[in-house]
Amino acid sequence: MEHAVEIHLHLQELYGEHTRFLRYQISKEFFRARITDGESVSTHVLKMINLVEKLESLDVVMDNNLYVDLILQSLPDSFHDFVMYFNMYKLKTTLPELLNMLKTAEMTMKKEKLVMLIGSSHSSKPKKN
Repeated sequence: MEHAVEIHLHLQELYGEHTRFLRYQISKEFFRARITDGESVSTHVLKMINLVEKLESLDVVMDNNLYVDLILQSLPDSFHDFVMYFNMYKLKTTLPELLNMLKTAEMTMKKEKLVMLIGSSHSSKPKKN
């Protein structure tokens, strides 16, 4: 095997099936990913971005909008308003920008939930005449 093309083809024959299997496993994990209870959106999206980078290292490249859509679809129903706003205003973002937007939305939702809990605990006290 004197030529680089022959060497490349030989290496592809030896390791091509492994690469295909690896690509399959990573894409399966990416497409089926869903945020778990108690997991922060930041951890989840970073894991998704890591899977995107692994796919790209295996020469699997999809449109950035598809990556964004798949990440948004992996979120729980509590992010419904965020997803609706995102799609309504046709926002164009990179994956790191999406991560920052989702972290902000998560913090806002936690603050709103805290305010609702505090508000409901104050209104449940019986009034004295």
